[in-house]
Amino acid sequence: MKYAPDEEGNFAGQGGYGYVSFEKFIDGCKLANEKGEEGIKELDRRGLPTLRNTLATTAILEGGRRALDEGREIGIKEVDGVWSLV
Repeated sequence: MKYAPDEEGNFAGQGGYGYVSFEKFIDGCKLANEKGEEGIKELDRRGLPTLRNTLATTAILEGGRRALDEGREIGIKEVDGVWSLV
């Protein structure tokens, strides 16, 4: 979030990540409420950080943590949308 005013002294925070995140969240809620399950699928296709779209990142972070803790290589596989560590 940008708290400093622009060169003309106006609020300039609406282009910051925090503001955009809130806007996308509200837009996503509206879409899910209007279209139900199909709206949620649309959000997944847009690449927004939905639960489905964050599973790969979560698997990578967990695999990295386990690899460091256990001192060994941890593999990650995905089969039909199900992620697992091996």
